[in-house]
Parts: sequence; C-alpha cells; structure tokens
Amino acid sequence: MFSEKVCAMDRTENRSGPGLLPWCLFAAFGLGCAGALAQTQATALSLRELVVQVRELNKDIRTKRTEKNISATGIDRAAAAFQPVASISATDGSNRQPSTFEEKLSRENQPFYLRDGQEYSVGLSQLLPTGARLEAKTTLSRFITNINQRDPQGRPEGAKDNRTFWGLTLTQPLAKDGGTTVTLARSVVAELDLAVAEHTQAETESSVVAEATLAYYELVLAQQRIAAAKEKIRIGQALLGEARELFTQGRLPETEVWEVENSLSRFLAGRSEAVQAERERQNRLNTLVMAATGAGAPVWHAGDALPEVSVLDANAAQALGQALQQRQDFLLQKKLLEREGVQLVYAQNQALPRIDLVASYGRNGLAYSAVRAFNMSQYPTWTVGVQIQIPLGENRQGRADVAAAQLRRENALLALKALEVQIANDIDTSLSLRASAVERWHHWQAVASREQQQLEIERKRFSAGRSVMREILMREERAVNARLMLLEQQLAFARAQVILESAQGILLQRWPS
Repeated sequence: MFSEKVCAMDRTENRSGPGLLPWCLFAAFGLGCAGALAQTQATALSLRELVVQVRELNKDIRTKRTEKNISATGIDRAAAAFQPVASISATDGSNRQPSTFEEKLSRENQPFYLRDGQEYSVGLSQLLPTGARLEAKTTLSRFITNINQRDPQGRPEGAKDNRTFWGLTLTQPLAKDGGTTVTLARSVVAELDLAVAEHTQAETESSVVAEATLAYYELVLAQQRIAAAKEKIRIGQALLGEARELFTQGRLPETEVWEVENSLSRFLAGRSEAVQAERERQNRLNTLVMAATGAGAPVWHAGDALPEVSVLDANAAQALGQALQQRQDFLLQKKLLEREGVQLVYAQNQALPRIDLVASYGRNGLAYSAVRAFNMSQYPTWTVGVQIQIPLGENRQGRADVAAAQLRRENALLALKALEVQIANDIDTSLSLRASAVERWHHWQAVASREQQQLEIERKRFSAGRSVMREILMREERAVNARLMLLEQQLAFARAQVILESAQGILLQRWPS
C-alpha cells in the first residue's frame, strides 16, 4: 500500500524523474512479498467486515440494545392499567355473640345470636381512557341464624336465606386524574422512553462505529509505517554494503561507514516501534469486538486502503440542516423535552383537588334458592353523588411538583438549545478540519515529489564523485519520510471525513443494517 501511493504520485507528478518508477516496481515487489507473508499470519479484514462485527459484538452497543428492550416493556406495563381486572372471593364462617337486653327483646329472649353462612362475590373492573373506573359486581350471601329458623311461615328443612345483588358502579374524576391526557400520560411517557432508548442505542452505535473506523484507518497507517521502516532498512543495508565496499577500496573513510551503521540501527529501532504501534491498534480492534488477544482472537490485517483525498462541497448550512434531522443525540433531546412537557401537564393535573362523580345502580333479591333469588331481583338500589377531597390550606405538594416539572422542562429546553449550538460548531470544525487536511496533503504531495527528485540528483552526483554517502542516506530517509507524511495527511483527511459524518449523523448510512 505504501508503494502504491508512491507509484500513484509518480503517475500524477511527471516531474519526479526517470528513477522513481523503477524504484516503485522494486519496492512494490519487495513489499508485496512481505505482505503475502503477513497474510499467512494475519486475518485480512475489510472495513465493512469490521463494522459488521462491531455492531454485533461490541459491549456498549449490546448494552444499549438491552436497555432499549427493557424500555419496550414499559409500554406493556402502562397499557396494563387499562386491562380488565376480575376479582373473585368466597368465604365461609360462623358468628356467635351474646345478646344485650334490648337485643333479647327483639330476638325472642335468645341469649345469643348465631349466624352461619357463606359469602360469594364476582367483580370486573376497568379503567377507561377518560379516567373513569367502571365496576360490575354480583354477590351471593347464603346464611341462616337462630332467629330466622323460627320462621312462622314455615321454612323448608335446613334451608338458608339467599340474598343476591348485582350492579354497576361508575367513578368519573372531574378534576384530578380526569381526562384522556392525564389518563394516557403513562402510556405516552413509556412510548417516549422507548424512543429515547432507541436514539440512545443509535447514538452509541454511531459513536462506536466512528471509533472503530478511525482505529481501522490508524491500523492501515501503522501497517504503512512498518512497510516504510522495512524500506528504510532495505535502503540502509544496501548503502551499508556499498559503503563497506568503497571503504575496502579506500575510496570512503570509515566514519562514513559508521554513519550508515548508525542510521541502520535507527531504522531497526523504528521498525520495532512501528510493530509495537501496529500491535496496539490490533488490540484496540479486539477490544471493540470483545476478543481477548492470545485467546483465539485473530490478528487483524487491514485489507482496505485509506480513502482517496478529494475536494468535496463544503456547505455548512446544508450540513447543519442534515445534522438537525439525523443526529441521534439531537433527536433524543427533543424526545426528552417532549417527555418533560407531558410530565408537566400531569403534575398540573395532580395539583387540582379531587372531585369525583360517583353513580351506581343495582338490584337485590332474597329467596330460599340462590337461582330464584337472582331471578327475582326486583328491588332496585341506586346512588348518584359527588366526592370532594381537597387539602386544607395551600396545596404545597402539588405546587412543588409543578414547579419541579417546570424547571425540568426548562432545563431540557436549555439542553436542546445548547446541543444545537454544539452541533453547529461541530460542523464548522469538521469542515475546517477536512479542508485543512486536503490543503496539507497537496503541500506534502509536492514535498514528496521534490524529495524524490533531489534523491535522484544526489545519486547521480554520488556516482560522479561529487557527493558523500551521508548525503545519499539523508536524502533516502527524507524521501521515505515525505511519503509517510503524505499518508498521514491522507489519514487526517479520512479522520476528518468520519468526524464530519458523525457530526451530521449520517455515518451509519455507509453500512445499512
């Protein structure tokens, strides 16, 4: 990859001289062999493959995905408030208590009162969207006492009285807890919480993918640094052999040989440093996909090249508009503001007094048979009324809850405005960063071309005996370093592009799931 860039520069810069293309072919052959050897030891990885693995395996993304699934359960919990609830009860008991003097008179001088019987009830209640609670209930009481056993009209042997009731009760709040807005507030909040969790997951996913993309590009540059270090070593070894031969012939002082040896040692140290830097970036990728190095995790080798430097349109207003529509953190903050608005309306309602309209209607029946008692429910009963519950004095809790809700909403609005300012500044910084990288790349492209030309001139002078080995070595090193700086500007451009796409909220559009 390092040699490919040099060859590309040679094709674009015709001033580079006739000696650069042969050097490209030689370097491409040498580095190609080294790359083939590395491929046998490392797993080739494209950027797309890395992003797929990161989105599937990264801990932060998986955590946010789980949190989103947890938030989704809140919708079912909120909807459960409108689920019909059935209540069933059955009791059996005996009650024996002594009679007072007055009770004895009404109970035919019975010294005690005895009541044996069973109580059964079945009810069904449901909360309605208006805040009303509707309850339907039927009861059956089967009992016998030591008083009604002496029924003068004649009671069948062992028969019990069966008292029945069925009816409806409606309780409609007129102030506190009344109205669909308040009743459905919990469901609306649950849906907003789910939307917030979804935006949070997408924001985390975008952030992690941006980190992985930058780490991948840094691995590409680390591999290029190793290739450059190997190229320096190859040059140093070739020059050292040439210097030693000239020294043997008496045409070069020994100090020049030492100079080349010192440079070769520096090149070897530089290769060791470059290999370590590559290892660090490989481990960084392993961390992103939750793979421990040395525990079966692959050794990554970046198979893609750095993206080409190109001059792109820089419309800040258009980029900002896109960011306000696509940035997940901005959409998240808008949902939080909406959520606080719902909470404020709910708090204002809860500060109202409780005024409930209560209405009920039912029928009663009584017979020795339970079936007959239900069929003969001819005795209606009904009630209509209003229940009022208000605190004495000022409603301090309600006022405090409203004030807190208002402050939370103002804080959410302030956070939204601050984020909008931050996004505008992020867009400006990203566009400037990209433009600066493009400008630096063009400058270093010219530098690399001139360094190569100077190297070719210096080699010709050395062949003619008008230069020294130290100058050749310096020119070789400067030419390699210039090409490395060109690659660094290319990395800077790629990094600026990733930062800009992240600032616009469109980074994940590269890899739709």
